[in-house]
Amino acid sequence: MSLLALRPGQVGGAETYVRALVEWLPQVAGGDELLLVLDRDVDRGLAAPGWRKVVVPLSSGAVVARRILEAYTPWRAAGLERLVAALGADVLFFPQQSIFPARVKTPALLTAVDVQYLFHPEHFGLFDRTFRPRVYPRSLATARHVLAISEFTKRTLVEACGVAPEKVTAIPLGFTPRDMSRVEPYRIGAPYLYYPAATFPHKAHDVLLQALAELRWRGELRHRLILTGARTSHWKTLARLVRDLGMEDAVQHLGFVSRDQVDSLYAGADAVVFPSRYEGFGLPIVEAAQFGRRIVTSRLPVFDEIGVPAEAQINFEDPAALAAALARSGPTVLTVRPATWKETAERTVEALRRVAGR
Repeated sequence: MSLLALRPGQVGGAETYVRALVEWLPQVAGGDELLLVLDRDVDRGLAAPGWRKVVVPLSSGAVVARRILEAYTPWRAAGLERLVAALGADVLFFPQQSIFPARVKTPALLTAVDVQYLFHPEHFGLFDRTFRPRVYPRSLATARHVLAISEFTKRTLVEACGVAPEKVTAIPLGFTPRDMSRVEPYRIGAPYLYYPAATFPHKAHDVLLQALAELRWRGELRHRLILTGARTSHWKTLARLVRDLGMEDAVQHLGFVSRDQVDSLYAGADAVVFPSRYEGFGLPIVEAAQFGRRIVTSRLPVFDEIGVPAEAQINFEDPAALAAALARSGPTVLTVRPATWKETAERTVEALRRVAGR
């Protein structure tokens, strides 16, 4: 499994997926040998029991530079090609949307999270609007087989990217069952709403902030809002919006926090809100449900797929709809049983073995 695209602390759900596979694949892989390819920076912060690490003698920055060169120029990452070939692996697994180095000869399994850039290019900066079309289609074509993180993502790969249906297997993201009695709820002395998401434009923090400001102005809401996740460059725009709305005393951004603190925030929240404009899955919803929280999401097909009840899906541009959803009592119960990470890992091993031809 290649982790050469992993940048810890920068992408929430995708990183959770990778770390869950690192933890669970050794537990379900039987007698298969597992190799983990990573750069020296990621190696320093990643424990990986059950794996044999293959550490590329490059920094994360050097790997990024090589990925960019390979995408935009005829240059080839020949040294990395030779390193990968020398592994003698039966199958290579790329869990983060792209195959790098691009010209691998070993059969490859690729995970596709989404192809949002095709539908909402306005959510991306200039670099991503050019990099993704250069890399993602080539990776989809190179891969022997593709894993999609939801049936919704599989449909978009087939319909928008022309990938053959038989080449794609949908394996949903999972969760780790937890003993709720051992989780200490986060307390701030007032009820709060919790939104765990990196500040990418498609996460619609702006719409949520405007709806909450309107409800507070009307005197219909006394909740504070707690945010976690990576602060991207878009956070500067959102911070200005918070000030313009007079919400400085009501909004707290904790940045990227530990898994234990995320659990504590879920456990203490009056409700978990998820106003995203686009999602390939929506992992925080599955995580929040096991804590018995009220959940309020935007209306997206993938949320139907993971079992969010219709009454919990709203248009966040309508503050009255948000107020009505928050007024409902009782936890939100998903209508679909979510997979565990163990089940996700087991199905991933099955796919790896099929690609390897055994």
